Amino acid sequence: MFDIKDLAGASEPLKRLIEVVAEGVGGISRPLLTRKNADAKAYEIKTIAQAIVDSQKLLGTVKYQEGSIIIDSSSDKEMKYLPDPNTDQRVLARTTYQQAKKQSNIEHVIQQTVDELKSEQDVSPDKPDSDWVTRFFSITEDISTDHMQIIWGKILAGEIKKPGSYSLRTLELLKNINQREAELFVRVGKIAIWSGGKVFIPNTDNGIYLQEKFKLSFSDFLTLREIGLLVPNDLEISLPLAEEDDHTVFSSGNTAIIINRLKGTPRQALTCIMFTENGKQLLQLIEKSPADLDYIKRFASIWRREVVEIQSGIIVEKENGKFALENLQEIPT
Repeated sequence: MFDIKDLAGASEPLKRLIEVVAEGVGGISRPLLTRKNADAKAYEIKTIAQAIVDSQKLLGTVKYQEGSIIIDSSSDKEMKYLPDPNTDQRVLARTTYQQAKKQSNIEHVIQQTVDELKSEQDVSPDKPDSDWVTRFFSITEDISTDHMQIIWGKILAGEIKKPGSYSLRTLELLKNINQREAELFVRVGKIAIWSGGKVFIPNTDNGIYLQEKFKLSFSDFLTLREIGLLVPNDLEISLPLAEEDDHTVFSSGNTAIIINRLKGTPRQALTCIMFTENGKQLLQLIEKSPADLDYIKRFASIWRREVVEIQSGIIVEKENGKFALENLQEIPT
């Protein structure tokens, strides 16, 4: 376990991670901060293997295969219905396996968090809520797939960098999402458009363009609605009558779209698929990438008028969370 002298060479975000893990599961070992994926897997196998050795005689043939523990009691078929004087020992052995696997799952998630934080230097003065930490580790002990462990590692890293980024409701929702649903959400999230506190996907033709362009069907969106990442029905967003010259900024991926409207421009509206609060929180996990040019042109065309100028630029993050735009240019028709 870590003691205070081990914190000397760690960055502030990693120190905070150590504190959070200590609060959630009691401590963190030094190798966990540097263990690579192959070493982490070897560590898991070693931990499980030792538990197998300790309990082999009680359970019969035991194998560890692709993250699962397989118990073959076929050699004891004739005796399995007879009273077993070693029942308590078998229960203890099963519990040992389960706890070893839970510990391995937690440590894999922590390692993913380390990978997310290793390039960070600053951390919020606030700490994650104690109830949040407790709930997080009670969930991640049962997360066993590599893909989902990566996602949960990002969640913990995000909460350490900015406490309050992910609510308890979001944790509970994510707990019940499978890998296929997570991959679908990433596909949909890559075309999300942000403006102020709203996040949406334009849907002006009842899904025809989204199906043709991105292979996203009605059933795909229905799935995300059912699990609570999208609101149940399409909604409308609008730009009001311009009482003076104004501009509205939208963003998609790392691209900003600026709608410059002259005084007197009438109200404009569009139908869209809206993300829920839980969905917006989980969108933070998706890496921002260049937006599809055809998609941006189509979005711009919704607002285009003679008195409306539309530009785009690449978002560049500056210090203290501030942003600047590069390569600002008019979006062609």
